[in-house]
Amino acid sequence: MSTDTASNASTSDGLVAEAPAPRGASSGYRMTWPRIVHSEWIRFVTVRANLWTLASIVVVMVGIGLIAAGTSTGSVSAPGPAGGRPGLSGTDPLTIVLAGQTLAVLVIGVLGVLVGVREYGSGMVRTTMAAVPRRLPVLAARIVVFVAVTGVVVLVSTLAAYLGGTAVLDNGGAATAAWSDPGVPRAVLGTAAYLVGIGVIGICLGLLTRSIGFGVGSLIGLILVVPGFASLLLPDDWKDAVGYLPSQAGSAFTTVVARDNLLSPGAGAVVYAGWLVAAVVAAGVALRRRDV
Repeated sequence: MSTDTASNASTSDGLVAEAPAPRGASSGYRMTWPRIVHSEWIRFVTVRANLWTLASIVVVMVGIGLIAAGTSTGSVSAPGPAGGRPGLSGTDPLTIVLAGQTLAVLVIGVLGVLVGVREYGSGMVRTTMAAVPRRLPVLAARIVVFVAVTGVVVLVSTLAAYLGGTAVLDNGGAATAAWSDPGVPRAVLGTAAYLVGIGVIGICLGLLTRSIGFGVGSLIGLILVVPGFASLLLPDDWKDAVGYLPSQAGSAFTTVVARDNLLSPGAGAVVYAGWLVAAVVAAGVALRRRDV
């Protein structure tokens, strides 16, 4: 009887509770991989802020893409020194219709940080780690759930932005990027993969910093600030190194127009994958070695 009571007490604050085992049956509760994934799924979808953030990604990707396409064709007026069109008219069509990714990077990155750090603010991380003492399965399950949910949303919104923006360009008589054009499928699908990867990096930064402010600040610095300052401050002989930063490596496989100081699409994908692996490994090491 005392064993059953202790078992129930140890799992009452856990991720999933189970009724006491009948007499003669095993009273131990084993947290299996499917149960950990299911727990992380419940944790993600029951937070209303996560769902609103996912919805905002769709609005940002599709809305900005349509507005940019309309502006470039003159369908949507934009203020200018002489009432003319902005510089979008000289930009390649794919960059125009996927213009929303610039803001979507911040949105999904912040979502990732919140997913990684939210438990530390509420103190629920102690319950989670007590239920899964090995800890690494929690990180793996959290990333799997995040990629599965956000991957679908980001892919759908990216395709919708491409199709909708291309239709607007075509109706306005502007040049378009057809799906059959070289590099277009790779750039469109690569954009979705790049955005989801930024979210994974955000999760890892949240776990590493255990602070929303530091996590978001680190993400913005790594993705936006460092590339700009590096391009300005590094000597000419070192400027090629900027292409190995995660944002620049992502640009290598999310664009169809070659740019200076960018890697090839294949090399950019490999470098970006390397950043993801490094972030996950660093988060895993910190999760194992630190006290909760």
